Amino acid sequence: MQDISTPKLIISYFVRFLGIFLVIFSLIAASQGFISVININRDGTTGVRYINESEDIDYLIVTVLSENSPAYHSGLQVGDTIISINGVSVKDKEKLRKEISNREIGKKVTYTIRQGKITKDYEITSAPLQPLEKIMIFLFRTVPIFLLMAYLVVGLWGIFRSPYATETILIALFCFCFGCFMYATVTVGDAPDNFIRSYLYFDTMREFVTYIMWLGPSFWVLLFATFPKRNRIYEKHKFTSLLFIFLLPLIIIISTVMNLNSKILTFMVFLLLFVQMASGVILLSRNSRRVTNALERRQVRLMLFGIKYGAIVIGFGWLLVVVTQFVLAYRISANILLASLFIFLLCEISGLIIPFTFLNSFFQNRLLETEGALKRRVRYIGVTLGMLGLYLFTIFVIVRLSVSIFDLRDPTVIIVSVLLLSLTFTPINKRILSWIDETFYPEKTKYAEALKKYIHKISGQIESKELLLELKDWIQSTIGIYPVIPLAVGNQLSLQAPFNFNDNESVIHRIRNGNKFFWDEISERSRITVDENEIEWIRENDIAVTIPMISQGELVGVLNLGKKQNEEDFSSDDLDFLTQASNQTALALQNLSLQSYYIDKKRMDKELEMARNIQRRLMPQEVPQIEGLDVYGEVRPCFEVAGDYYDIITNEEGYTFLVIADVSGKGAGAAMIMANLQASIRVGLEITEDFPAFISRINNHIYKNTSSSEFITFFIAAWEPAKKLLHYINAGHNPPLLADINGNIITLDATGLILGVLPNQNYERKTITLEEGSVLAIYTDGLEEAMNPENEMFGQERIIKVLIESKNGSSKEIVKTIQDRTIEFCQGKPLHDDLTMIVVKR
Repeated sequence: MQDISTPKLIISYFVRFLGIFLVIFSLIAASQGFISVININRDGTTGVRYINESEDIDYLIVTVLSENSPAYHSGLQVGDTIISINGVSVKDKEKLRKEISNREIGKKVTYTIRQGKITKDYEITSAPLQPLEKIMIFLFRTVPIFLLMAYLVVGLWGIFRSPYATETILIALFCFCFGCFMYATVTVGDAPDNFIRSYLYFDTMREFVTYIMWLGPSFWVLLFATFPKRNRIYEKHKFTSLLFIFLLPLIIIISTVMNLNSKILTFMVFLLLFVQMASGVILLSRNSRRVTNALERRQVRLMLFGIKYGAIVIGFGWLLVVVTQFVLAYRISANILLASLFIFLLCEISGLIIPFTFLNSFFQNRLLETEGALKRRVRYIGVTLGMLGLYLFTIFVIVRLSVSIFDLRDPTVIIVSVLLLSLTFTPINKRILSWIDETFYPEKTKYAEALKKYIHKISGQIESKELLLELKDWIQSTIGIYPVIPLAVGNQLSLQAPFNFNDNESVIHRIRNGNKFFWDEISERSRITVDENEIEWIRENDIAVTIPMISQGELVGVLNLGKKQNEEDFSSDDLDFLTQASNQTALALQNLSLQSYYIDKKRMDKELEMARNIQRRLMPQEVPQIEGLDVYGEVRPCFEVAGDYYDIITNEEGYTFLVIADVSGKGAGAAMIMANLQASIRVGLEITEDFPAFISRINNHIYKNTSSSEFITFFIAAWEPAKKLLHYINAGHNPPLLADINGNIITLDATGLILGVLPNQNYERKTITLEEGSVLAIYTDGLEEAMNPENEMFGQERIIKVLIESKNGSSKEIVKTIQDRTIEFCQGKPLHDDLTMIVVKR
């Protein structure tokens, strides 16, 4: 899978050659002078643009006349030779510069022009700049300052991040010097506008940064002579090496002090500049073969990437300016020239990729991800800009042909044609990007095909263990990585790896948001703290990287990977497809989890329905007729099956037994205990005569057959109709409420301990007389503990209040009223316990 294809090899060497060529070209382009390389020399208020200044000529040639400017309509022509301006000879550069910079809008300017053998004066009135020209001059005043500040900020950021690292300090110094180069080699010529003259005239600092910029190549070479490994020649001949490294700034200092200035000296300076810059790149390339660990290898690779593409984009900008300002100076319009200068500024800004990649190589822990992201963006931006340029050229041709050949003056036809053409931009752009991937990156196509087969294969897995084994086998056979240890989040993760979910230093905490964790980089960087147990496990298993397995934003598992068997480093494509495979596996694991949850839920629903049926069968299906009493009981179940139980039982002697109980817990377990209790009560009441002893035996039975966390609150009453007496035992249940005809309340408090807590308990039987019109309300704690959204309980006081208010109704009406009031009080909040109640009215 790792064979380098011939097209990719060709394109790689082509890009390298292009980068070197453009670096050389841009440095040669800079040889026009120590201070000024690109000089938009212009007398902007009149619209005259002339060729670059140079110390060895005594005339200026008009190159471009801005359209709709005073000079354009005055009679001046491109190619005219300017002898003087307002009587100041062009030979006197200082006076000429001062004369033009002090000009005000509205004043007349006299140009002495030689046209062939004729010398003639042209009087032109200064006028404001055209809006587009004003914008460009504004950009050329501000963008170099922005670049200088950007390089300075990048360098300072590096120093603050690692103030004691030699490499960081050298990068910071190089960034500052290179920013000075970007600033010092771009000028705008004379200030043609009061605002620009007052606020954007930064030439006072230009001379200072001009000398600083020559230190840039020195720090460049020094950086790569010491990183990532110290060069042997540098170590052996340190003095000679340092002399070569700082030779360029020494020459500049000597030439300035001795006032030396010649073409030979200029050529030597820029030749040395090129040699030093090329030496730095060569040193970095050679050092890349001497690296001994993954971190250094990725650092060098990322830095080379930044140098390569930064040099290409900066060199392209210089190439474009030289072509438009010098090669085609007499043949292009002012608007095209301004457009080329705008593209040049964009190229200079894009050159920030060099310090960006440098500092990322030292401070980021995911260098492969950074490299991959940069490659994708560079590829996308390059193709998109190329397509955009092609489309703009096509649109230009369409408009020209429409007007010149078909004489179409109606703009509607042209606009519709342009819009139709624009609709094809996105699909064609995507197709070209796909073609580039297929042609120059064939391993991506192979990975994609292997990934597609893997996804199809795992779709039939029904066990998470088999799924993880399938992922392991696929990675080992496709990419050749050993070992591969995929772990699902849960018991398997905690048993097989010491990853701590709650520790901020744990790898789990660091990868939750999708970041990969490169252990081989961490081992070389001491500033990152990681849990010691995790590091020990990683070393024992020879793990290089941990990839999170994420599905729908949730961490489902972790994929621990060792090294590639061919001893190559991971590529960005490897990581992309490993991430896709891990995420697809995470999705499959999540689906299996959902399926398991669905199966468990179906089983639980079945148990719940069974428990509901048990509870339903245990309740009285109808209330028997009882002499002297109006009795009604009802259960309003909550969402879950609770352990509430009530019963109304009559025997042959004419006694009526009222039973209510609340079994701890919920679900099928509570329902089974309740069924056992109901059977014991019904059988026991037929054969017993000693009421308290009977309840004591039930307590012992429950104690022996249930766990310590299971118990029952229990209330039983026996109605003796002949004597109008009610005998009762309360085993830790809610005290029933007895309201007499006058509304007085008596509570039937506990007469013994809850059932099932302790063995051999005694239960006291008590007796009361039910007077005519009295009402007895027996209920479970679900009624009292029902809560509203403010978490306030319904409580005994509200039950008493509603009981007194409704005591004149039938027992059924009283039950319905109290339960309805309770549900109204909850205001829609779900019930968490059954509302079970028996009302007895005399």
